[in-house]
Amino acid sequence: MNRRLRRVRQHQRHDRWQTRGAFSSSSPDQDWHSFDAALTQLETSVEVLRQRFNQVRELQAQKAQIEENMQVSGLSPEALKQLQQRLHDLEIQLESQVFDWQSLREPFWQAVRYGGLGIILGWILHAIATR
Repeated sequence: MNRRLRRVRQHQRHDRWQTRGAFSSSSPDQDWHSFDAALTQLETSVEVLRQRFNQVRELQAQKAQIEENMQVSGLSPEALKQLQQRLHDLEIQLESQVFDWQSLREPFWQAVRYGGLGIILGWILHAIATR
């Protein structure tokens, strides 16, 4: 089994590093099409990241401005309360820009999978130990 696994891994490495050219099994048009699709996806991801970065920068500037306005001593309690609420809202928006629920999808399912496996294994060991 170990030899077979080693052979499969060597084959995968060989396929990964194999150069595309005259001996390639796929046509050059397919290679360019897949490259073009990957490049388009990368450009879209970079644009989304750039927009998110600009939005975070704007929110941080607004937060700094609100904190500066809160330092002014001549504010009424009502205005101060509004500024605090706005500051709280900006902090939540900034946190939501950094934290994305989609990034927790894989770790969540890994925890469910291995936690469930651990519970089942614990039940089995408990059943064996109580016999």
